[in-house]
Amino acid sequence: SSLLSHLLEPPQPHPPAASLATSPVVEAPPPSLLNGMVTTSAQLTAIDNLPILRVSLFLDHLDVISITTVCKRWLDTLKAERKGYVNLNLEGKRKAGELIEKFAGGEDAAEVRHISLRFCGELEETKLGALAKFKNLRGVNLDYCQKIRESGIEILASAAPSLEHLSLFWMPWLTGKAIKPLHSLKSLRTLNLSGLTHLNDHQIGNLIKMCGVKLKSLDVTRIKTVGERALRAVGETCKELQTLRMYACESFSDVALSHVAKGCRYLQVLDVCGAKTLTDKGIESIAKGCPRLQVLNCTWCVNLTDKALESLSRCKFLCNLSVHGLKHLTDRGLASLASGCHEIVVLDLNGCCNIKNRQLEALQKMFPRLNHLVML
Repeated sequence: SSLLSHLLEPPQPHPPAASLATSPVVEAPPPSLLNGMVTTSAQLTAIDNLPILRVSLFLDHLDVISITTVCKRWLDTLKAERKGYVNLNLEGKRKAGELIEKFAGGEDAAEVRHISLRFCGELEETKLGALAKFKNLRGVNLDYCQKIRESGIEILASAAPSLEHLSLFWMPWLTGKAIKPLHSLKSLRTLNLSGLTHLNDHQIGNLIKMCGVKLKSLDVTRIKTVGERALRAVGETCKELQTLRMYACESFSDVALSHVAKGCRYLQVLDVCGAKTLTDKGIESIAKGCPRLQVLNCTWCVNLTDKALESLSRCKFLCNLSVHGLKHLTDRGLASLASGCHEIVVLDLNGCCNIKNRQLEALQKMFPRLNHLVML
């Protein structure tokens, strides 16, 4: 690899000592028996290489390059198998732009699938043009890259038109005009817009309509303007959606949420923490329309009552539920939930002051699989 040209070849073995010159020649052993199977020396070598190949799957690009310096066999093995060159992690690197250009010019660029540039505060927008040389690039993380503005998003969309995963977490300076180039990304499967507080309901809705057909995960945390238009677009466009995070999106209505319920039948994870206007009707629509729901965060959805828990009893796969701070819930609602939800593993009842049943043993009888309970 041109990127590894600085590596030194391992030292040549020392010649045998004179005292060993007359030692009898030991012939190579015959094929070995391993677990009852005849195994050749080549197969044994392959087996010896398995640990490093497995380890490399959990390492990013820079770490894989580092471990190739250990010995020539590891270098040859990783180059031959092309393992470990999937994730290029440049998080927080001061010279991330220069590193992108360097890797883009290497022979391993085609192996890279995901590039993380999180918290690269010095990353210049123009450097994103080098992403075009990563022909199989599928994921980019630009979380809190402070110098990336409208032109940078345009360069990104042009350089990586086949992106499937994009994270723009906590870049509140990005406006609706800035994200418009993302309309061209038709292959997106995960999109994180968390903290883009300058976006409005209309702009989010238009974006979802244009690039949301294949979305499986959408995060619009803390975008308080999310409402009717955005959630209608989600329901009408994102038919494969599995995860929807709307933490601190406080103004959407039951009607807006009903669009998600009608269109996203594969939804498994829903976070509506802090939805001030959400009522039992909204939860009822989700319970009816999303039978695969597994994780639900209703923390501080203060209008919810026992009727919401009664509706959720039809969600047979629900295993993680937070109703933190819901003062209208009572033991009756909890019993209704337990009658249908037998898979509950995590339950947060903290702040539910009208639930009087606080005996751990009693709750474990109601929810046999419960192993994490929060209740103060």
